Amino acid sequence: MSRIWILFVLMSFMFFECKNSKTSDAELPILEKEFNANPTEDNYNKLVEKYLELIRQGNSKSDISELLVHATQAANKMNRPDHELLFINNLVKAYPTHPNHKSNIVKMIELLHKTGKNTTADVLAYAYIKAYPNDPENANLKTKLPKESTPEAYILEVGQSIFADTIKGFDEQKAMAYVDACEAFAMVLPEDPSTPEYLYKAAETSSSLKTYEKSFSLYDWIINKYPNSVRAPIALFMKGFIFDATLHDSSNAAKFYTEFITKYPNSEFNKDAKVLLSNLGKSDEQVLEEIKAKGGKGN
Repeated sequence: MSRIWILFVLMSFMFFECKNSKTSDAELPILEKEFNANPTEDNYNKLVEKYLELIRQGNSKSDISELLVHATQAANKMNRPDHELLFINNLVKAYPTHPNHKSNIVKMIELLHKTGKNTTADVLAYAYIKAYPNDPENANLKTKLPKESTPEAYILEVGQSIFADTIKGFDEQKAMAYVDACEAFAMVLPEDPSTPEYLYKAAETSSSLKTYEKSFSLYDWIINKYPNSVRAPIALFMKGFIFDATLHDSSNAAKFYTEFITKYPNSEFNKDAKVLLSNLGKSDEQVLEEIKAKGGKGN
């Protein structure tokens, strides 16, 4: 896999927060000028790699919206809808108050159809109609929808389709579509009361698909944007649990268990987190021996 595609993959799991300070680089204007004067594949790759590096280097105070806009324009100029979709996806997700937010969503719907992701496009359209019921764009969006529905009803159908085939069982492609559908709902309707729940369901489904980086990004979305929701504590606990039970990464598991115990002392999972934390790195046999020893002392 090339360096640029590695950066694209990493970017797809990132969650950005809208801040004020700008991210810049002295080399960027030169690369932009070279690309605009001569939009070759080589110049495009150099420019996009620089955009991706700057995006990834941005800290929690960085405003990368301008970088995402310019990257989107460059991808559009090169007729790369897959790249354009990735950039505009992050722009819509991270900057819901951006002045072009609505037009970015409509453009994203168009790009999703162009790249064959029709289910996600439909959820975005249903959500857009719900979010902006009087918007003149709705008439055009409705002509492309499979039927009259709501985003909630449509996502439910997508979720039910995951196990619709009783012989095949779990359908990975439909499960991935469900994750994307839940994420699409959250991007367009971030203030909807059901958004944290959709994000949590998407994270669970992503874990079933063993796409754990995606799960972590969805859990972080809940933790960062919905800290007062009932799903926020569970999301943090699950980060520790996945690192512990699935990835066998005791260091990160300890980090998130400790954060959970400190942050949510009254949670129903607090006792479980303490037990799991105390047993990190131990084999099942060691844990069993310790339980037996404690039991013996109690006699």
